[in-house]
Amino acid sequence: MDLKHWRLETDAENIAWLWFDRAGTATNTFSTEVLEELGRIADHLAAMPPKGLAILSAKENGFAAGADIDEFTTIASAEQAMAFTTLGNVVFDKIAALPFPTLAMIHGFCMGGGTELALACRHRIADDGPKTKMALPEVLIGIVPGWGGAKRMPPLIGAANALDLMLTGRGLDGR
Repeated sequence: MDLKHWRLETDAENIAWLWFDRAGTATNTFSTEVLEELGRIADHLAAMPPKGLAILSAKENGFAAGADIDEFTTIASAEQAMAFTTLGNVVFDKIAALPFPTLAMIHGFCMGGGTELALACRHRIADDGPKTKMALPEVLIGIVPGWGGAKRMPPLIGAANALDLMLTGRGLDGR
């Protein structure tokens, strides 16, 4: 599989390791191209299931910063916004539906879509370093989590805690 923004390897134990490494940027963000590529990876893994999947960042500074704001700000119509939101939902739903254990290994920042990808995994582990922070800060720019975070977070931490995080944009550290 030809990949530009992700690196997929399977080890001797048949565990798949998926590194997010958005080409040409210092920070991992989700563009249409990145999401489409992740969708193809999910389809491939569903067809040839490993024992498990670990998703991690190849970038030193963090897991993922969320949607590509440069692309996001070029959205000119409700139809374009819906297409981008639908794509993220479809791709993260594919990750959530994989028939084997999935793990998000979080180091550094994990914001917006990064947190939503982590929530699509069955398991999450975060280091407790000072730079690790997870949040759904979409409310701070006047939108809501659009790629499944609003439906996946409440069962994990309770409705009141999830609403607090989503309505304030407040983040959590790795502890």
